[in-house]
Amino acid sequence: MIQDVVLPLAFLATAAWVIPLLLFKILPEGVIWLILIGAISTIALVGISASGFYILYGRAGDVVLDAAPWHFAVLSARAALVWAPVMVLSLSSIPRRWKRAVW
Repeated sequence: MIQDVVLPLAFLATAAWVIPLLLFKILPEGVIWLILIGAISTIALVGISASGFYILYGRAGDVVLDAAPWHFAVLSARAALVWAPVMVLSLSSIPRRWKRAVW
């Protein structure tokens, strides 16, 4: 149970916190850039989540991918209940680190 549920959820939550902060260090400061960081983080987390479900499905993943290719994207959207609030909290902490831009 720990390997199948807790570790993937902990990994997703950690990725949802770290990815926006890493993008903040790369991209400039500003509200438009904050929105872009949120969009890029969302795309990255959907990809990480979908690939995680594919790996957890194991050998059945190929069969599911052949029959219903959007199945893993749907599962990833459902997993957004876990990573989306963490990502929003991470994004909301970024403006207080700005040195030049004004919120």
